[in-house]
Amino acid sequence: MLLGFWPERSIVMLTLGGRRPFHARIDLPPIDEQSPAVRRLLDTRLLVPARRHGAVRVVLLYFTDEPAAAAAVHRALRRSCARRGLGIVTALLADGTHYRQLEHPDPTVRRRRHPYDISAHPFVRDALASGRLVHPTRDAMVDSLAQRPAAAAAVTAALVDGRHADHGIPTTGRAIRDAGRWALATVTDLAENAILPTDADLARLLWVMQAPRVRDAAWSHLTSATASAHLRIWSDAVRRAPDPLLPAPAALLAWAAWQSGDGALAWAALDRCRRTDPTYRLAAYLALLLENAVSPDQWSADFDWSAGLPPATQLPPSAAPAEEPP
Repeated sequence: MLLGFWPERSIVMLTLGGRRPFHARIDLPPIDEQSPAVRRLLDTRLLVPARRHGAVRVVLLYFTDEPAAAAAVHRALRRSCARRGLGIVTALLADGTHYRQLEHPDPTVRRRRHPYDISAHPFVRDALASGRLVHPTRDAMVDSLAQRPAAAAAVTAALVDGRHADHGIPTTGRAIRDAGRWALATVTDLAENAILPTDADLARLLWVMQAPRVRDAAWSHLTSATASAHLRIWSDAVRRAPDPLLPAPAALLAWAAWQSGDGALAWAALDRCRRTDPTYRLAAYLALLLENAVSPDQWSADFDWSAGLPPATQLPPSAAPAEEPP
């Protein structure tokens, strides 16, 4: 319920006692891939942020049908927890139908399998009804962001019809300001009216957002209050975007997901972005925040995307409407 999907092949950590309790999920590596470097990475991604945020105890949950892999990882994480002064409240191994306790001092109890069925649990029903539990697995969540070829073809056709390539990407200060004002107005309208862009508008938006300052104009509207609207806008955009124009909407989707408290979706969107452009800077910034478990409320959208740009284009005198005689 915390993740928005049923975890599989996953380690989920819940923190307790910190200034800002949080949860985190990471892939559970198969046992033949559990090198010392991989174990150090798990420590860095899970326990280091926990201590940084003042956690004193953690709950470790392993979702897998490979008990040997979970047991090996847990031994490594237990040692790391002891070294970092983190207590383990409990550690459970769940395979979808049964769970086992990994921290009980009695080995007989550790081997005992307990059946469970959470499908009818009130918390699960509530999560389904509220839309917080949307996908059956993480793979299904990732697939939900895949490009829809017919929709992308329609946007590509709109790019051609609009002759955007002929006009080029905004590069001059005035062109960036004009495009940014349009992008911000468009995104604001989409968010406030709960609508999605037409092919023509999305084509133009994707094209001009290749200029980072124009993308920042759209980004400046993204706050915790507008995050759900931006989730809808950019989820749709990444499904319809031609591959070369994907990085900006994917990065904005990731940012909206983070602001909504959905770290798993944020990572999935970042992965889509970086498959097209591994060095995309906004994606790198957000990855750093996610890796360090920075709370969304630590970021403010209160920035001026147009700072330092020249004034907007004005109509030349010859194009101004003539005054009526008195």
